[in-house]
Amino acid sequence: MKKSILTISLLLLTTISCCQENEDTPCDFYVSAGLSMTNSFDTTFSYSSYPSIEVGFMKNNFSLGAVFGRASLSGFNADRASNYWYELKTAISFPIEKMNAYGLLGIGNYFSTNRIFIEYGLGFSYSVNNFSMFGQASNWDGTWYITPGIGYTFPHKKK
Repeated sequence: MKKSILTISLLLLTTISCCQENEDTPCDFYVSAGLSMTNSFDTTFSYSSYPSIEVGFMKNNFSLGAVFGRASLSGFNADRASNYWYELKTAISFPIEKMNAYGLLGIGNYFSTNRIFIEYGLGFSYSVNNFSMFGQASNWDGTWYITPGIGYTFPHKKK
């Protein structure tokens, strides 16, 4: 697990330094929060909803982010490290009218296991100034989820 976290950290730091070297198209850093929900299980909303926070950068139509989340909204009173997961996610977007469509691909793991999962899917986002709203459908660890969320893009400094 430590190797995975170190690898993700080094990749993000390398990417950040590469972004800052090319001033023609600066990087935009962002943070977002989402709630992935599925109806694949015969269970409660709190058990089948996965909250997450993502931090990353965007350059042109490409984004790379680190995502951290919890396996469900239930069971906080008996919390364990195995309830939490991390993921390295990338997306490519393209504009459609006033919105952006994007395809995503991610790879992740739960903090106390060696079980790697893959996420892939499609989404749409709409931005007003530095704030955005998004909705995506993705297959995450073999289960389909719908994820609404919000985000904020930090404006880059102009020299």
